[in-house]
Amino acid sequence: MEEQVAAHYARDDLASRLLALLEAQGRDPGRLRPEDLIGVEDMHVGGRKATERFAESLPLQPGMELLDIGSGLGGAARLFALAYGCRVTGIDLTGALVRAARTLSAHVGMGDRVRFEEASALELPFADAGFDGAYSIHVGMNIADKPRFYAEAFRVVKPGGFFALYDVVRLAGDPDLPVPWAETPATSHLASPPELEKLLKAAGFELVKRIDRTAEGAAAMAESAERLVDPETAARASAPVVMGESFRAKVANIAAALGDGRLGVFEFHCRRPGPVDL
Repeated sequence: MEEQVAAHYARDDLASRLLALLEAQGRDPGRLRPEDLIGVEDMHVGGRKATERFAESLPLQPGMELLDIGSGLGGAARLFALAYGCRVTGIDLTGALVRAARTLSAHVGMGDRVRFEEASALELPFADAGFDGAYSIHVGMNIADKPRFYAEAFRVVKPGGFFALYDVVRLAGDPDLPVPWAETPATSHLASPPELEKLLKAAGFELVKRIDRTAEGAAAMAESAERLVDPETAARASAPVVMGESFRAKVANIAAALGDGRLGVFEFHCRRPGPVDL
């Protein structure tokens, strides 16, 4: 299963293709700033705005050690490091994404503020209680063994620390395929909000809040689907590079499923019980 998921996201020469895309957009790869990556680095519903909303709902403090589980191209990790002064470690199952995250971070001068490793969310290569907080953005949809996923997150977060999710959820049915996270049913493992809450609590977490972001997500994906119809616009977008040849169908299918209520996008903010280690 993990090999199938990793293969789904793997793209040849991903880092160099993203740098070439940035150059085609009029940005100098040799003089990139973190803000130059907006529109390229966020591989989830709502893009940068969704990342910023998610961050605003987290109890972030300067100096916190955070774990990004399923870090993709590293956009959230870089934002949390730059805007909040956190130190972020990201792990991802797909080697091409890890290499691209490292390359982009180095090009914007953040190679010493974030780090990325190739690893599985089901077997985190870290000691117990080593992080002040952990988060995961659009990862759970690919994971069948969610009890193990959440148990591993619980293990590596300190007592009193947080764990937060921003995920696509099933509300009234399944989407047509392909979608950004799956080409076939074999790698799509959606759950409903009540199911996720139950799983998080079973792992030991206290649920602090649940935020429904479906309206914002549906609007953002509808706009993306409309924009990508134009070949000229698509040629300057990151979707073809990151999602592959079927990018239009993937975006159109998730936009339709969010629009008609089959799917939703939710944030879940949790806490590992215990005193905060000051």
